[in-house]
Amino acid sequence: MRLLVTGGTGFVMSHVVRTWLERDPLTTVISVDIAPPDSLAERFFERFRERLTIVTGDVRDPHLLETIPGRESTTHVVCGAAMTPSIGTTEKSRAAMIAGVNIMGPVHCLEFARTLPRLERMVHVSTGSVYGDDGPADGGPLPEDGYVRPFPPTLYPITKLSGEMLAGRWREMFGLPLHVVRLASVYGPMDRPTPGRDFACAPHVMVHKALRGESWSVAGADGVGDFIHAADVAGAICDLLAAPALHHDVYNIASGEPTTLDALARLVCSVVPGATWHKATPGDLADVVGSSARKTGAWGAYDVTRIVADVQWRPRPLRQGLFDYAAWITDNETGGPQSARNHLTGRR
Repeated sequence: MRLLVTGGTGFVMSHVVRTWLERDPLTTVISVDIAPPDSLAERFFERFRERLTIVTGDVRDPHLLETIPGRESTTHVVCGAAMTPSIGTTEKSRAAMIAGVNIMGPVHCLEFARTLPRLERMVHVSTGSVYGDDGPADGGPLPEDGYVRPFPPTLYPITKLSGEMLAGRWREMFGLPLHVVRLASVYGPMDRPTPGRDFACAPHVMVHKALRGESWSVAGADGVGDFIHAADVAGAICDLLAAPALHHDVYNIASGEPTTLDALARLVCSVVPGATWHKATPGDLADVVGSSARKTGAWGAYDVTRIVADVQWRPRPLRQGLFDYAAWITDNETGGPQSARNHLTGRR
């Protein structure tokens, strides 16, 4: 089986590439990304490099995918390239690029996919940012149907919702075996600045500061998030790609549980002994910012009933995920030896 992944050297999609290659020694992957692999990506892919074809190019180019080798043998596609900008300066300065990558990138991928003679499954990667602030009245996890925001406030959710709608229309017009996934707050290995991502999530900030022996501050510590390890996201996507049958067009990929920033910080401290943090006082410039007013909808827990039922997927517990992340940072980002893990606690 041959998988094409757009955005394949980025944060989450690099995990999809590696997971696909890990699971079956007979599979191959074509990774398409605007950036060539950096040293971190080269190490991440090292064991599988002979089965990985790297194509460097811009998904906004309507002719890029036409040049991809092995069209006739490509069986699976993941449309994962995206611009995930911070709100403010980046959104304003790169507005046209954000729209081009997140809207026309999927269009070009969809056009490519419908020409593949052996296509078995396609996954279009979207985000929980398309949801609004409101969730079920009973306070339960957010399901895939009924809570999408009709008019998102910023470019990222606007363009990602547009991409979903385009994918759905291509599925209907051309009979594509296509499914959409919406990701909750992803953390984990390979999260670093890239051409498509310029911000650090709460687990990234906390774990890195803890490992450096630095304290961190949190504003809105009772704010919540649904935090999911990138490798678990990749496992879910690969499960969907390989499933003999799927029963839904859209799937949430999340932990399925809300975690306050207070609880997240305490878990990080339990993983990295000696780590410290404090609640920011009003007016402070906090390292991590949550919102007490946002605890439902896109900000709360996402319902994962569909994906659990269809592919029997389960994410790892959050503490284990944080431990795994800290261990990976120690081994790969700090240059420390394997024995440096000894300052972490718990089991992998």
